[in-house]
Amino acid sequence: MNKYLWCEATEDYWPSIKTIMAKSYNDAVEKIISKYATELDDDELLTYDDWDSFRDFLNEFKTIALSDLEIYEEI
Repeated sequence: MNKYLWCEATEDYWPSIKTIMAKSYNDAVEKIISKYATELDDDELLTYDDWDSFRDFLNEFKTIALSDLEIYEEI
């Protein structure tokens, strides 16, 4: 399992660093999308399967900005 991290910024809160453990990059993306779909109660988010499209949607429609998804050990 690898540790992945990204930064989240919203209109109401300062940027914060988030982490998740996953088997692969794609697994991390799936877990994060599921997490946001649950938190925001928006099943439309589950239709996304790539990081860039997902974060573009969040930025445009939910005013949540996400950074790139990085492997912790590579930083």
